[in-house]
Amino acid sequence: MDKVLITGGLGFIGSHLMAKLPNAHVIDRKSGEDIRTYDFHGDYDVIYHLAANASIPQSIENPQETHTHSVLGTIRVLEYARRIGARVVFSSSSSVYGNPLEVPTTENCPTRPMVPYALQKLECEQYLKLYWDLYGVKGVAFRYMNVFGEGQENANGGGDSALALGNFLGQYRDGKPFTVVGTGEQRRDFIYAGDIAEANIKAAEWLKTAESFEIFNLGSGINHSVNEVCSMISSEHPRVFLPPRIEPPIGLADITKAKKILGWSPTISLESWIDKVKGTGYVPPRL
Repeated sequence: MDKVLITGGLGFIGSHLMAKLPNAHVIDRKSGEDIRTYDFHGDYDVIYHLAANASIPQSIENPQETHTHSVLGTIRVLEYARRIGARVVFSSSSSVYGNPLEVPTTENCPTRPMVPYALQKLECEQYLKLYWDLYGVKGVAFRYMNVFGEGQENANGGGDSALALGNFLGQYRDGKPFTVVGTGEQRRDFIYAGDIAEANIKAAEWLKTAESFEIFNLGSGINHSVNEVCSMISSEHPRVFLPPRIEPPIGLADITKAKKILGWSPTISLESWIDKVKGTGYVPPRL
């Protein structure tokens, strides 16, 4: 069995991966371990690198800070993998496409980052490819669409699109209006965090025999408008519309490559998950 290290393993997606890999070692800022300064030690076969400052608004507010965590932190992870001979599974983002030139979007679509967070993820992908080509460090990158699931934070209406569903569920439970950014007609592809975790595990196994660095989209291949997501929770719940911000109007992944090469497919739809959690009284944790 592979010895596994997970960076960011106490976060939203990391917790779903930990549920499938309970014997993994975890480092996370929530337990006082920062990949920018952490003293990496021990031997591992696989490093699942999820640690990052995932807030787009924070990257706009303080790009230097988020750069050090995302890019420099990733270089430190790659250097460690190079030293111990580990494979690296990296969590990137579909935000690297910006306003995509093709919809559905394939991995060959030109990248056009619109915010520092997206540019930083793209730089990390390029470093993964470089480390494979130059040093032989085997790695793979996943471009996630909008991830949902248990453990997703509620930012109390803070306006971060990555947390929109968590915000809406929290607002619904608290009897507060949904806070919708812009018109709410922007469309997003939502993918379940447990399906993301399964793809990570499949990629680590695939890397054993892989011959080159690859990038994979991970989404459902279906998109919904933000207004439609609100209506899935409650069509009658009041909504407040906030000023628009920098974000693409549409996201929709072509996931053919992940299906064909990794043998992966999404299993849980957004609608079915919302129906389930509405019945259980699930409330997302607050940031």
